[in-house]
Amino acid sequence: MNATLDLLKVKADLMLKTTTHSVKENEVVDILGDEFPSINNDLERLSNPSNVYSAVQYFADFTKLHITIGNFKEVKHCFDIAEKLLKHGNNTVKNAIENGYLFSISRIIDMTNPISKKVKEILPELLKKEYNRQVCSSGI
Repeated sequence: MNATLDLLKVKADLMLKTTTHSVKENEVVDILGDEFPSINNDLERLSNPSNVYSAVQYFADFTKLHITIGNFKEVKHCFDIAEKLLKHGNNTVKNAIENGYLFSISRIIDMTNPISKKVKEILPELLKKEYNRQVCSSGI
């Protein structure tokens, strides 16, 4: 990584860790762009970049792409950011992560193959807890 990417990562991490307010839906695109500079242009080209659900769906697709290609280091990074958004987001952001991101990722988690097993292993605690809550409440 270069110094600029390191600085952006530190900035985004500090913003998520030290914020005394909840992360608002209009901040999600900036956080994702800071954490994943390679998707910045794609996030800006979304039909409605200020729509948190569109941004979170794109983020879920980005995560699934990295699962598919076996880049579990990047998948872990995605999960960590999703968990921070779930933990520090306002109700709308939490809802987008729970019902958009996690639901989309759950299609892979629900499979029984080595890839889904690896995904389950790197899923952070809060996301895993929410996933289990959804599975148990749906009767699966």
